[in-house]
Amino acid sequence: MPEEKITFVNGEPSKCGCQMKFSSGGGEYSDVLYVMPCATHSPKPFGPVEVRRDESGWWDHPDIPSFEGEDPAPYVAWADGQNLERKGWRMLDELDGHPYENGEAHCNGWEPESPGPDWFLMGIFDTEDGPYVNWARRITQQVTA
Repeated sequence: MPEEKITFVNGEPSKCGCQMKFSSGGGEYSDVLYVMPCATHSPKPFGPVEVRRDESGWWDHPDIPSFEGEDPAPYVAWADGQNLERKGWRMLDELDGHPYENGEAHCNGWEPESPGPDWFLMGIFDTEDGPYVNWARRITQQVTA
């Protein structure tokens, strides 16, 4: 993949919208170049996306990295690093008499509700204990005096 170059001419914003500011450091520091990335070049924060469940009712957030094996520790460490609080539950604890209990491999008809307005869906997936929903919300740092 070729490396993308962002070009600034005469201190003007780049064609994409990235901006830069130059400082000579006022004699105290070396020259400093500040770059303010545009939306295209800014790191994309992990968060809510459009949910389109498949024909069996399953869905995984497309921005969750792939983790090898069944050990949940790498996933938990990643989610903690994203400052996410997670909440989830099993379909079979919420619904009675779903066809999944009779061997059908879907969770259609289950529409788990968000725990609150700040929560977004991480996934609806199958586990050894049946269909499971996982929600998340961003933990905001609160400054205390």
